[in-house]
Amino acid sequence: MVKISIIVPVYNVEEYLSKCLDSLVNQTFDSYEVIVVNDGSPDSSQNIIDEYVKKYPELIKSYVKENGGQASARNFGLTKAGGEYIVYVDSDDYVDETILEKLYNKTKNDDSDIVVCAATSIAGDKTNLMDDYSSLQADLFKEYILARPSAWCRLIKKEILINEKLKFLENHYYEDVAVVPAWCLFCHNISFLNESLYYYLVRQGSTMNQLQYTKKLEDIFDSLENLSSIFKFKECYETYFEEIEFIYIEHLLHAASLRFLPFEEGRKSLDRIASVMEKEFPKWRQNKYYKNQNIKYKIICNLFYKRKYNILKKILKIK
Repeated sequence: MVKISIIVPVYNVEEYLSKCLDSLVNQTFDSYEVIVVNDGSPDSSQNIIDEYVKKYPELIKSYVKENGGQASARNFGLTKAGGEYIVYVDSDDYVDETILEKLYNKTKNDDSDIVVCAATSIAGDKTNLMDDYSSLQADLFKEYILARPSAWCRLIKKEILINEKLKFLENHYYEDVAVVPAWCLFCHNISFLNESLYYYLVRQGSTMNQLQYTKKLEDIFDSLENLSSIFKFKECYETYFEEIEFIYIEHLLHAASLRFLPFEEGRKSLDRIASVMEKEFPKWRQNKYYKNQNIKYKIICNLFYKRKYNILKKILKIK
């Protein structure tokens, strides 16, 4: 039995896949496998995967399935994983050669079920450190809930995902937001590693950078409802109410609103966002995490909440 299984969903990434796989086959860690799931990709990705299987037959495990989306590919990969721990890597990203060694050593040294590391985003020739875990508060579970809800850049014990049936929401955008912040509810201990070991590629046209409107953007509502339902199921909703409230502020009132604003088709969703906040979190302005945000952040949230969309378009220079 290997110690770590890396799960890599693949779809239309022939331009980036080799760099991703190169970073995975050259790890300093010696007990792992790479589960590569071709999610019905129509490009030449499988040819690239086949080359790596031939070169690293003991390391790369290749599977092909009908297209079902990234969540479906991740869920499928989990059923094939033989490791004690799981690490998810997106196929257009790449990782530091020491990521497995450092995450594994941290989980063993701290007796943790989850270890989270920092990441760096790459947009053209610009890089940006996405996380700073240098000054964590005493409650690491709250820190985890509020951390960027990406399945990647973290290691988690496989039995938690299997036993608790923590599947990603299939056929949905925002599948990470729907479940990743709640992983901690099934853990006894969490650790953070304040070192950037994951490199996230920012691409135009990706899920988070849409150039045209798609109804899949509306999946954010289902994803947040799914997340809330897990906290309620674990009877932790009130315990972490402010953290959940801020997730709604961040992912609905701030980020999602900005994604809907450029599109006429997004008007109903903008109104829905305001309605959800009015109903579920009427005192959101009193949230302690919101109060710590900068003035621009607060202006955006308040104007969306008040449905002042035309003013926002002028401020943000959106036609």
